Amino acid sequence: MSNQISRIDYHLLCNKNRQESYEEQKKLKIAVNKYGFLIMKNYPIDLDKIENVFALYKTFFKQSFDEKNKVNMSKTASNRGWGGIKAEQVNSDFNPDNKEVFDCGPNIKVRHKFQDLPYYSKNIWPEKIPFFEKNIMEFYKLCNQISISILKQIEISLNYTSNYFADKFDLPMALLRCNYYPKRSKKLSDRDFGIAPHTDYGCLTLLFTDGTPGLEVELPSKIWEPVTANKDEIIINFGDMLEIWSDKKIRATPHKVIGNNNERFSIPFFFNPQYDTNISKKEKLLAGEYLSKRYDETYVHKIKM
Repeated sequence: MSNQISRIDYHLLCNKNRQESYEEQKKLKIAVNKYGFLIMKNYPIDLDKIENVFALYKTFFKQSFDEKNKVNMSKTASNRGWGGIKAEQVNSDFNPDNKEVFDCGPNIKVRHKFQDLPYYSKNIWPEKIPFFEKNIMEFYKLCNQISISILKQIEISLNYTSNYFADKFDLPMALLRCNYYPKRSKKLSDRDFGIAPHTDYGCLTLLFTDGTPGLEVELPSKIWEPVTANKDEIIINFGDMLEIWSDKKIRATPHKVIGNNNERFSIPFFFNPQYDTNISKKEKLLAGEYLSKRYDETYVHKIKM
């Protein structure tokens, strides 16, 4: 793994003692400006909880096709539930991605003005896995809290006003996912990836991994290099929306997963603001319209609609 990707201590970064947070802030600024990727350690989620969430997702993906198909997102107009192999195509220059996914969004219990929009749809859950919904949504909330804290630290590192980003997430379009990458078949071509080269669409992505290598990022030198993290670390990267919103002070970095002889699971949390957030100083560009367009171009069942 490239040693250019910074490892940042969450506890020190968020410390109110400026002297203790100073070094982490310097690393954060370089990470967002230059690389668009970082690795975070010492954050407030117990490893046991993360491993439990991985175990639940693995149980889901090991179910029969018929059982998974009961929550197939292709039967919806949204991105809730299970997507099978080739359910997504993140890059039209390559074949649809060789992975399965399970997606869920926020559980907003009050009526709100976006509730009838496709990407605020209600979640759908498997029936035969005890405590699946409860544990996944608890994890969702923890990811949400960490993401807000990180955005606040980015505001500080870039000398933005308080809540330049962080108060735009009351009704977020945030998405929690598990990716399941099967072993790479020898029948696949060089146009087939676990996930093809792409940048993320939204703001901030937290990526929890099972320790299995696979992720590669494009460094500023245009060289592709693997990025791995320990099971108790988070890989964090930034998406197109945050690059636009920051007027390119924050970098959205291309990354990919080719796949290898090992199964691989990863859990990304895509943190995106509420629908009506204007993310551009130059024009009216609503976060929800931008993100919905990108989703509609990616989910194969949406492309066909």
